[in-house]
Amino acid sequence: MLSLNFLQDLLVFRSPSSCPPLTMLRLLPWLRALSQESARPFVLQGLAASDTSGARMYPSCYCAGRAKQRAVLLPLDPYSHRLLHSLPPDAGRTRGHGKRKSWSFIHEKMSYDTFFTMKRLIERSQSVGEVLRWVTQNPSKVSASHYPIALHKLGQLLQQPQGQAVVNGEHHGPNQVLELPEFQALCQAIISGCSKFDNFSIVNCLYAAAALGLPGDSALVQVLEDESRSRLGRFNQKDVSMVFSSVMRLHPSSPHPLVESCLSSLERHLEKERHPQTLFLLLSYYRLRAQALQGHPASDQQLLNNRKILRLVRHTLGQVSAVREHELALLDEMLALCAQEANNKALEAIFSSQLFYENRQERFIRSMAEWLPRKAENLTPYTMALIAKYVARHRLREPRLLDTIANFLLKRGEQLESKVIQKLVFPFSRMNYRPSNHSELFPKLEAILEQKATSSPLATVNILMSMFQLRHFPQAVLHQVFSPAFITNVMSSPYALIVRRYLSLLDAALELEFRDYSGPRLDPRYRVLMFDHALTADEANRKYSYKGLVAEALRQLVGEECYRQDEVLPPGYCTGNCHGVWGSQGPAPPASCDSPGLSASQYNRRFI
Repeated sequence: MLSLNFLQDLLVFRSPSSCPPLTMLRLLPWLRALSQESARPFVLQGLAASDTSGARMYPSCYCAGRAKQRAVLLPLDPYSHRLLHSLPPDAGRTRGHGKRKSWSFIHEKMSYDTFFTMKRLIERSQSVGEVLRWVTQNPSKVSASHYPIALHKLGQLLQQPQGQAVVNGEHHGPNQVLELPEFQALCQAIISGCSKFDNFSIVNCLYAAAALGLPGDSALVQVLEDESRSRLGRFNQKDVSMVFSSVMRLHPSSPHPLVESCLSSLERHLEKERHPQTLFLLLSYYRLRAQALQGHPASDQQLLNNRKILRLVRHTLGQVSAVREHELALLDEMLALCAQEANNKALEAIFSSQLFYENRQERFIRSMAEWLPRKAENLTPYTMALIAKYVARHRLREPRLLDTIANFLLKRGEQLESKVIQKLVFPFSRMNYRPSNHSELFPKLEAILEQKATSSPLATVNILMSMFQLRHFPQAVLHQVFSPAFITNVMSSPYALIVRRYLSLLDAALELEFRDYSGPRLDPRYRVLMFDHALTADEANRKYSYKGLVAEALRQLVGEECYRQDEVLPPGYCTGNCHGVWGSQGPAPPASCDSPGLSASQYNRRFI
């Protein structure tokens, strides 16, 4: 215990000449505080007797002249331990200091330290019982903002893998916790003070109650919904979004008046919405509305609903980067529902989305094959190239869609650059599909390549490779590609190595599959191995522009049942070891949509 004599000795420890007057003046308030606290010998001996509601606050930090109270956690029965001592109500406070720091958003002007201390204690709780004790035993230290934190923490603890909550030494399931007297006391405290809460606390309490799994007809939920409805005009965009999400989760199968109230605000400011959960809940709501309109003939309401879905889908694809499986299925269903309302700009936005590109949307592509032929003339080459790139990546074999791409290419081929043509041709070779208009398309492509062969050498070689895979060998273009002028042009380009590899592959393919060719061939000094070492199919898919070349050949040659992902191929273009599985008919030829004797299922099984 510090004494006044000790403080006087401390003051004369350094002489005035060695301690500047300004420093001594700064020390005086601290020394005065120490002398005042030393005159109260029992200030650290217990809790305030006037606070009889359970766990209380110990005074601390007396050396600084301030009394910060700290929450104390006791068992649920606060009178089973004789820890309380009688002290005056202001025993933990010091006199003579300025106004305490407070934050305006904290109810009852609670101090900064008290608010965030209680917040940390709730967030660090390890059991449901601990959360309930912090909140119920320290009512004077709990503000409105602490209640959503407590409800959210309870939800986290109840969702833990063990599925059991420990309260006062006993194990309780999630449903039993909601019936505990302590939890009911927490709910009653929220209900009684709800009208005084700020908007933030109201919205977050409702959101936490929905996440906790409270029934929609519970007293707490109804009070929070009524309060939200009365304040809806004062909520900002984020508050409205959270209220909508909460009500949709609390009432998933029945329409609720608050949903319609929130919906008008969300639709006006949809471009500002960023929360993935709200976006997918909006999609769920529109799906319910579409199902309700399905039994009726086509109407303006259905058209309006589909346009709203299209707008929402475009925004969702632009905002969300990762989805769960059921959300992906919902997105696919909604795309298929609204796709026919899409124009060129909407399709470009959809197919440009990275989330869409990485996931296989079969229902959407299937529905798209029905109406795309009617809209193909209004699409730009860039949009059609995006569609071709997507169906090639995911091997979506829709004959009507592929034939639409072929017709687009046939009509606009002369106006397109070689780089665009190679993207439009690629799906045919990747899926070994010969379009229905191939007798007109291939001569047209030959004529275009003769004119534009040198404008983009890499694109020219890629188009030739696609035509080779479809068993079409344009001799006039081959003469030009293997000419010295073309080779010299290629060797001086930055992509010389990969073009040399493709030219080497074309040269080997001519020798193996087009023995009637008598034109120029690739100079041996320019020949390189397509793959410079033993290569697996997976590595080919990752590394090269013709990603499915090796994997597709293996599937077709040995069949899906015998195909293995780790099959190793020898370097270079080599098929000599595979002749045994071809049979007497040679390798499987490219298929067209009118191949006789094959059902649709057999057709898709044969050509992956």
